[in-house]
Amino acid sequence: MNEKEKYLFDLQGYIVIENVLSQEQLTILNRAIDEKKVLWEEPAFRNLIDDPTIEPYLTEILQEEYRLDHEYSIIHQKGDSLFGLHGGGVPYDPGQYYIFKNERMYSGLTVVSYALSDIGDQDGGFCCIPGSHKSNYRTPKEFVDYSETGPTVHISQKAGDVLIFTEALTHGTYTWKASHQRRSLLFKYAPAMISWAAFQRSQERMDLLTEKQKSIVQAPASVGYRHYGKNKS
Repeated sequence: MNEKEKYLFDLQGYIVIENVLSQEQLTILNRAIDEKKVLWEEPAFRNLIDDPTIEPYLTEILQEEYRLDHEYSIIHQKGDSLFGLHGGGVPYDPGQYYIFKNERMYSGLTVVSYALSDIGDQDGGFCCIPGSHKSNYRTPKEFVDYSETGPTVHISQKAGDVLIFTEALTHGTYTWKASHQRRSLLFKYAPAMISWAAFQRSQERMDLLTEKQKSIVQAPASVGYRHYGKNKS
């Protein structure tokens, strides 16, 4: 994560990284969706758990010890309604926070959103209030329900791009207007000691993972405990 990206993430609460997925990956992932495979049934989905392109960003934002808390896909059809703004710096949520201390950022629940289809400027989909992850005031109701656009902006992506944002950012979705589907895969990571969703990983699914993936897809534990577990004889 270079200095410009760190500045933008701290300033905005999100960044977009272009061309993370190859055309081959997009073809495989979209085919899996067409075949109605769940995330854990297709190796190409599981390979995103420890995506080497995204790993340095997670390490910078969440520190070296982090975990995959939960994941899901978003499929929007034309006309699918908007989703009101949520999140934000106020009220403070210990599971999805953002602070800056000791010359570095610290984020709670953090989202990696892979675009499997184009999300154009006028298509709808993800929107947010940039900088709201550091706001000291609650989001006004008029902005939450979109009766006033206010500072809310739409974020476009090309197929293969990745949007990373802190859940402390006030965000939601606009009505999907495009004739094609919005297809996004959302992987939500948290610091090692934090759980936002209940841990519900079956042993059958865990057995499908590599050792590195298992170290990311695990129940929350203190950082010190994890280091102890790795190093003890």
